[in-house]
Amino acid sequence: MIKSTQQVLKGITFQLQGNLPESISSLSFNSKNVEPGSLFFAIRGQKEDGHKYIPQAVKNGASAIVVENIFPDITSPQIKVTNTRSALSHAAANYYDNPSKKMTVVGITGTNGKTTVVYLLNHILKTANVQRGTIGTLGYSIGDEHFSGNLTTPESVTLQKILYKMTKNSISTVIMEVSSHALALRRVEDITFIGGAFTNLSQDHLDFHLTMESYAEAKTELFRKVIIKGFLICNIDDPFSEKFINVATAPVSTFSISQNADFTWISKISYLNGIKGIILSPEGKISVDCPLSGEFNLKNILAAVAVAINLGIKPETISQALSKIESIPGRLQEVSKSGYPCIFVDYAHTPDAIKNVLKTLKEIIPQDGKLIALFGCGGNRDRKKRPMMAKAVESFADFAVVTDDNPRFEDPQHIIKETVKGFSKSMSYKIINGRKKAIMWTLKNASINDIIVLLGKGHETYQEINGKRYPFNEVLIVKDI
Repeated sequence: MIKSTQQVLKGITFQLQGNLPESISSLSFNSKNVEPGSLFFAIRGQKEDGHKYIPQAVKNGASAIVVENIFPDITSPQIKVTNTRSALSHAAANYYDNPSKKMTVVGITGTNGKTTVVYLLNHILKTANVQRGTIGTLGYSIGDEHFSGNLTTPESVTLQKILYKMTKNSISTVIMEVSSHALALRRVEDITFIGGAFTNLSQDHLDFHLTMESYAEAKTELFRKVIIKGFLICNIDDPFSEKFINVATAPVSTFSISQNADFTWISKISYLNGIKGIILSPEGKISVDCPLSGEFNLKNILAAVAVAINLGIKPETISQALSKIESIPGRLQEVSKSGYPCIFVDYAHTPDAIKNVLKTLKEIIPQDGKLIALFGCGGNRDRKKRPMMAKAVESFADFAVVTDDNPRFEDPQHIIKETVKGFSKSMSYKIINGRKKAIMWTLKNASINDIIVLLGKGHETYQEINGKRYPFNEVLIVKDI
């Protein structure tokens, strides 16, 4: 797609060295993807500085380079800006004709529950015959067509390209997960949000944000971005909720399972074998009979219902949609077979999420059965979280199998050693190196009345080791066994 360079740079303040090319054929922040006619952005990352790859980008045919410092030895035109990440976001929006302004875009942020809320809303909008799209941990979808993705919230260029593709397919409403990384790294800086929702906040990503306050601050940016005439949804059961409400740019609707709020459950509600109850909302009572289980899903449903009501979806349509929800990939996904223990796969990889999942399963365990949790911790991520995850497992599990998750560039045995420090002396657990081997051992040694939950991988179809992703689909592995 060819665009005028002036059009792509519209609204960006810059200093120029050299002469601008008349047109741009693509945008890139990875020198390997640069083609003749590309505009290359030198981005400073946590580990790498894109300025180092400018010679490679020029060699590959970049027609101009966007930089934070002018390089005297580079003959190609250089566009100096204060922040190349911000410039990339703005240029991407210009290049793809600001697609978010042509649709209703709603962002969902929080530590846990984002994927479930997006999934629920997708089904509600489908039932309401709304032309919808989604973006998140499970990839992105346009109507009923699904596409894979690597990040919860893609980089700004990829994100704008997806939204542009959605406009070309007549999508009117987009529900997207908005990660703290995306907000901090300006991936969504030029997205026009009509609505936003906050699910909860618990410890995660402190390898990046360093403190919970910094993490919360990054998340609240979504509440600052929603347009004044839009809407915001907030979980007031969360201790950080006041921080979000205080920075809100649009009217806030609240939800809660424990106190008065705009959206709440009427007291008689069951949630162990499907969720059955009535939601009290500004639009009246909404009957819910949903196959999802667990107390944590009470909040996810409230968040989704609150967004749906604010989008103008009728209560009866919401009820109808929730009654037909299917299992969400990697979210308490049951993979069981007669003659074997009951097995669940879940993406839970934070202490809070682990507690939520195990608490739900503990309440449905047969009297003579045990709850067995298999888990590991990711490498090159928040190390303080590792013993906390073990403590969370010990809170509800009768037995734990500690193995690897995505070790990345760390020694899996070192990760496990740091993890098991969180167990008390009374906790029964076994360490097994190699996740597939650990799964096989667990299934072989569990009794028929036990419940096994495999934590951490969920929907993922790979295991990341030393910079390479190897095929690893936990659901298929269990089915093969």
